[in-house]
Amino acid sequence: MRTAALIFCLSATTTLAQAPAELSQQIDELISVRISKEKATPAPACSDAEFIRRVYLDVAGKIPPVSRVREFLADKTSTKRAELVDELLESSRYVVNFTTMWRNALIPEAIGDLRLSQAVPGFEAWLRKALAEDIRYDEFVRQIVDSPLNANGTPSQYAEGDGPTPAGFYIAKEGKPENLASATSRVFLGRRIGCAQCHDHPFDEWKQEQFWQFAAFFSGVDPTQNMAGAKLKPGTIKIPDSEDSVTAAYLTGGAPDLKTNADARRSLAQWIVDENNPFFAEVAVNRLWGHFYGRGLVEPVDDFSAENPASHPELLKLLSESFVASGCDLKFMVRAMTGTKTYQRTSQQTDASQETPELFARMAVKGLTEEQIFDTLAEATGHFEAYRADQPFVLQQNTPRSEFLELFRNDSDSRTEQQTTILQALAMMNGEFVALHTHLENSQTLAAVANVPFMSDEDRVETLFLATLSRKPTAPEREKFVKYVKSGGASDDAKTALTDVFWALLNSSEFLLNH
Repeated sequence: MRTAALIFCLSATTTLAQAPAELSQQIDELISVRISKEKATPAPACSDAEFIRRVYLDVAGKIPPVSRVREFLADKTSTKRAELVDELLESSRYVVNFTTMWRNALIPEAIGDLRLSQAVPGFEAWLRKALAEDIRYDEFVRQIVDSPLNANGTPSQYAEGDGPTPAGFYIAKEGKPENLASATSRVFLGRRIGCAQCHDHPFDEWKQEQFWQFAAFFSGVDPTQNMAGAKLKPGTIKIPDSEDSVTAAYLTGGAPDLKTNADARRSLAQWIVDENNPFFAEVAVNRLWGHFYGRGLVEPVDDFSAENPASHPELLKLLSESFVASGCDLKFMVRAMTGTKTYQRTSQQTDASQETPELFARMAVKGLTEEQIFDTLAEATGHFEAYRADQPFVLQQNTPRSEFLELFRNDSDSRTEQQTTILQALAMMNGEFVALHTHLENSQTLAAVANVPFMSDEDRVETLFLATLSRKPTAPEREKFVKYVKSGGASDDAKTALTDVFWALLNSSEFLLNH
């Protein structure tokens, strides 16, 4: 009875906008209900060092600088964690990191594909602008689906006088209605209808006719595709290998009254973001939950179906309703999710009952994305790549960053089950970039630590830990590494011994994980 009453009360309170802290508390209460039901023991709270590293990686996409770690660890105020999140959300690093997240989710096929890579620069430019201006998520999606087209009906990455557009989404899908239908339903609605393109979906409710009715919303994007389609009325498409044609219809049923093909995409955009659409908000909050907690309430985050139910349906409903009530404010959800006790639990397993990941009884250990790996390595070593103000979104080839992104590319849907290859391990152990930046002559971090005369060996070792792992060494670690440095290591030289310590920390599993 207590559980049912709690769920009813939580659901009833989400029709009005609320403060992030209130939602954080409600999230924790629902998570606790499930943990208690499963007779599990939640992990204790994470340390301040764990939190600053975790939230920096999740919000800013890289580890914090040493100075910020020292400041945060010394701060004794009770509100410092929430204030840190606010600080990061107002930083350029949030914009950069979430641009990468949305780019990878929306146009993954364009990353690394030379044929489609032309879609990336303009799309990234638009994403950065939208995030910097704090565009609400419903408007964000509406602009993508209703992206401007050229006079000939093809997508335009740069609208005259208006700067970049999100048309890279259309370019990456090659303007094909079937590609656009599959991607739009998956990314924005969480429904993988692509299997119904050639036949009725074997495991889900979607029929082939429904797939092509949805694809018909995009029938006028590329007028060069099928000239037979030019004779069809707006929002109508011919099913391949068939004499049948279908008219645009929403996945929930119903069809708009269309006068032009532009009306079709505009109508689709409005239907997708409508607050009464049962799919829109839940997949948005589930994607964010997966980003911060390592797995979605529905996992994979964009695979909603009767055969793949949510681990916490009441929580998913709470988040969806709160997101809509907030005006689809992404930063509101970031503040609420990172403000929970659930997010701020340690990742260390302290009880056998915490093994089940969907309980969220402890924080998941997440593998870093390829962008996070390089940007974290650059922060730790003091590496800097010049920013080209004249062409900020041109993809630079043969730079350390581009080479790392290619080598560490990971297409896994799961952040908690990423695999490391031998080539990746070798790149960290003795690759050119790491070898170069673990020498005193090339690493700003090492040079600063080794050459400051008033620092003790204890201070030097501590600074290297803060620069790489965002924490101070434990007592045994401190004793071991300081002893090694004082002895001069294998080369009988204290400064060279520091480079060995730095290399070892960069190659630790702790450095390559978000925990």
